[in-house]
Amino acid sequence: MEESEYNLKKEAIRMHNKSPVTLKTVLYEEIYTSDLPPSSFSMNEGIEISLVIEGCGIHKILNDATDCKKGDIFILGSGISHGYFATEEGVPKVISLCFNASEVLSGSAKDEDSEHFCMGVFRDRVPISVAMLNAKAYDETVEMIGKIAKEINEERLENDAAVKALLSLLLISLSRYIDMADTAKSEHPKEWVMVSAAMREVVKRCGDSDMTLETIASSLFTSKSHLSRIFKTVTGENFADYVRNLRLSMACNLLKDTNLTNEEIVRRSGLRDVPSFYRLFKSEIGMTPYQYRMSKQTYKGEDKMSICMEISENLQKGKAKIVKELVAKALEEGMPAAQILNEALLSGMSIVGEKFKKNEVYVPEVLVAARAMNMGVEVLKPLLKEEGMGVSGRVCLGTVQGDLHDIGKNLVKIMMEGKGLEVIDLGTDVPPETFIKTATEENCDIICLSALLTTTMDVMGKVVEAAKEAGIRDKVKIMIGGAPINQEFCEKIGADKYTSDAASAADAAIELLA
Repeated sequence: MEESEYNLKKEAIRMHNKSPVTLKTVLYEEIYTSDLPPSSFSMNEGIEISLVIEGCGIHKILNDATDCKKGDIFILGSGISHGYFATEEGVPKVISLCFNASEVLSGSAKDEDSEHFCMGVFRDRVPISVAMLNAKAYDETVEMIGKIAKEINEERLENDAAVKALLSLLLISLSRYIDMADTAKSEHPKEWVMVSAAMREVVKRCGDSDMTLETIASSLFTSKSHLSRIFKTVTGENFADYVRNLRLSMACNLLKDTNLTNEEIVRRSGLRDVPSFYRLFKSEIGMTPYQYRMSKQTYKGEDKMSICMEISENLQKGKAKIVKELVAKALEEGMPAAQILNEALLSGMSIVGEKFKKNEVYVPEVLVAARAMNMGVEVLKPLLKEEGMGVSGRVCLGTVQGDLHDIGKNLVKIMMEGKGLEVIDLGTDVPPETFIKTATEENCDIICLSALLTTTMDVMGKVVEAAKEAGIRDKVKIMIGGAPINQEFCEKIGADKYTSDAASAADAAIELLA
């Protein structure tokens, strides 16, 4: 038993999204309370087989909470909300196997209205079955799930047929175990039959934003009020809340398993619009859709490193067209936009900045690298905005009043943008009041001043004083630079930072924002 359990855990660690069957092993550490929010529960669009392989805890199905321990197995149909929880006595570790019956099974086994649905594992037309396995049945079940996991992880096309065959055998075995298991098998109340039928209809129509309690009740030849009442009794939640949570669960799965846009996810989940989706997601899940996707989505490490390195190297060479193509390719292969920005474009530009600081490259090389970076960023912009990725800081930059030089200022802008900062370029000959007005209205973190003439240096001091008079000096950092400027002058006028070159200015800006 120990060897089969070990193999099962080892194989189930990995996931293969292309397989018709998915596996995951989870340690459920959240403590059970009777007032747990709906976000604590999960709902599948297909069938879920879950086996407790370690520990003990609580398993709540719909509105019914029961103890669970090692050897307990649960088979749940589509749309059945449930969740595993820890107690003071223990923490359950569960392996779950999920699949869509219509894709994996054949004949009457995939027909939800047939008594042979899922090899007859369900009773009374209610898609909920439970068994407490004895030692032999547990070992056999663990071994069979381990074989399925192994076939999934080998990732060969012909393995799908083996997975489907093994799954059919598993369901047949489970059906027999449920018949023989020492567990209560009393018939479900007729209300459960009606509610489970309603759930199946909801799952089928979930992508239809016009679906209502009335349309579901009509399809089941019952009244809206009757369905509403028994739905609340059986599930413990209102019909509208159930539909909302199911749609949210579908959206979570799409965020995790696909690279669809938020607009497409909203459409497929039957949600109203993107703004309301964002509000609902943040309220129930506690993070934005983008943050959730980043926390759940994985990308093969070696592939990611390879394409990021390729983008970075071509950016450093100023090959803008190639950078643009590679960024598009990375997106197609599933890499999140934020990863491409940070690990390919910005990292490549940082290398250029370091080389510029050491005089290993010069202004022309910096300019062509910046152009390549900007072309890559243009490809990412729509996705970055959709993902809600903010900038790391905002800077207003300009050459002070009386000075028309802009080469140094432009280099600073390039280097700062290469660090992920948003730069508002005010141009040249900028009076103190313009710096202050922009910093105030645009909520800038840093005012960056450039001067190349000794006759315009004093304007920098006037900007510092104007910031004090406007009451924003404690809210904004002031950086200065240019040929005649030095650290002594910086201290004299009360500025926060002096840097001697563009690359150092970008590094200093990041330090000031830390």
